[in-house]
Amino acid sequence: MLTRQAAKALPVPDLSDFAVTADGLHLAVSSPAYPRDDRYRTSDLAADGRFAMPVGPGAVAVAPDGAMADGAGDHGFESFPETGEGYYHEYDSGYPLRLAAHGLAWAPDGSRLYTVDVDASGGTPTLRTTRDPETAWVHLYGSSSTTPLAPGEAYSFRASFVSPLSLGAGESMIPGTVRITRHDDADPDGVLMADPTTTPANGSADFFGSYHVSGTAPLTGPLSFRVDYSGSGHYGAAGQTFDIPVAKYAPTMAVTAPSTGGRAAPLTVTGRLTWPHAHVTTGAVHVVKTDLAHGSGYSLGTVPVAADGGFAFHDTPQVGGANTYAFSYDGGTSYLPVTASAKVQVSRATPSVSLTTDAKSYHSGATGKVTAHLGTTYNSRLVTLYDQPAGKPRTQLGSGKVDAHGNLVAYYKVTRNTAFSAAFAGDYRYAPRTVTTSATLTPTVRTAMQWPLATTRVGSTTYQVFYKSEVNMGFNLQATPHQPGGCTTMYLEHYYSGAWHQVISQSCVPLYSDGWYGYVRALKTFTSNDHYRIRGHYTPPAKGARTAGVWSRWTYLTVRPGSPS
Repeated sequence: MLTRQAAKALPVPDLSDFAVTADGLHLAVSSPAYPRDDRYRTSDLAADGRFAMPVGPGAVAVAPDGAMADGAGDHGFESFPETGEGYYHEYDSGYPLRLAAHGLAWAPDGSRLYTVDVDASGGTPTLRTTRDPETAWVHLYGSSSTTPLAPGEAYSFRASFVSPLSLGAGESMIPGTVRITRHDDADPDGVLMADPTTTPANGSADFFGSYHVSGTAPLTGPLSFRVDYSGSGHYGAAGQTFDIPVAKYAPTMAVTAPSTGGRAAPLTVTGRLTWPHAHVTTGAVHVVKTDLAHGSGYSLGTVPVAADGGFAFHDTPQVGGANTYAFSYDGGTSYLPVTASAKVQVSRATPSVSLTTDAKSYHSGATGKVTAHLGTTYNSRLVTLYDQPAGKPRTQLGSGKVDAHGNLVAYYKVTRNTAFSAAFAGDYRYAPRTVTTSATLTPTVRTAMQWPLATTRVGSTTYQVFYKSEVNMGFNLQATPHQPGGCTTMYLEHYYSGAWHQVISQSCVPLYSDGWYGYVRALKTFTSNDHYRIRGHYTPPAKGARTAGVWSRWTYLTVRPGSPS
């Protein structure tokens, strides 16, 4: 006989099903629009705590051991414990099927859950049987402190768990047994990692606790971990293999060589490969040498590498100049290649090179002969001649092999002061060398006396004759070529007491644009019937001179009193 215990309006306007908990103390109410996790006491229908999940639409059922099942969304159902947090499993009926009203029931021993699905119109009922509805799934996760690992690098591998069912009160680790097995080239069948370190659950990262193992990555081959979880209580078993990438990496390589060395003298280049972790001895160091005789380089073979990564290469260079030793480590089976190089300047003999011109000074338009002479060399007899006129860039005058006497000759039309150079580029045993010389351009000087009325001879010298009645004596000078900034100075000398004495030295004054300069002096300043001479000097600019300076010849004169008869 049924006995009424309580009567009360519950805040569930769309109640679709209800069930009494296994102990008969509480009531679960199913609601499509307002699912809630409130538990109601059967004694007075007052709220008393909460279920592990809100009770969803369509149906609700309670297993004999207290587990519960309800509708989940529009097209599925779920199972969960009466109290705690989380659920065991969610199931999808598959659109357009949905859970029928009151369509859930448990097997008496709780090992199965029966559901009835119907189509969109509520017809065509279909029975579904779900096994182990009180077992939550468990997923495994694995992570390494460094990805990818380098061979020999230390690692810390962590295995953690994810499940929809939270741990029970007082539990700090997921219940059950965890086994972690390492697989690599040394142990392809796996070796069990003994006593992994456990970390209890915490609310920010590991909700179920985690297991740690550490070690070093293999020097060759792959690395993987197999994690097997036994399952326990309401948690299902799980197993998964995690591949940890072990990448090749490049060690560092440094080489040391003397900066200079003698030709045909032994030298040693040392080097070292350095790994940041333990390493396997693999691969080889190859040597390629480049010198003047082998511009593209040539192989010198391989160099043995010691266990500590050190190596040494010995050579006796026969070619002078820069000898470059390029070392390349091929990496072998475990590492990436790496290269380094060293350069040694190998001594060469100093060749004999000279350069001459057939004159040290030329007049404008003259052709100069330039001769370079090359002494003993080894395998090159090539010389290049250059000219650089003042104020202009250097140009090549000629280039070629010297003749049987060691000479190379070129001709050059001199138009201004010019520097010449001869360059020997060097060969396998003789060093490059450049020598220079220079030649100057001497301007042409023209002079003319103004207003002499006669000439006379004194010994072998011709004198220009002036009369004081003419008032002035004029002396003109022209320098060709000349350049702006050049100037001229006039020197007048008087002969007495058996010697010439300077009367005046005029300051350097600019030439006219046509290169002339005219000097005038009053005849009254001259002593009658005495002997005089005059000349000028052209001085090029102090900076950027294109010619040498030049003197005119002496012009001799005498001054007579009065006028000519």
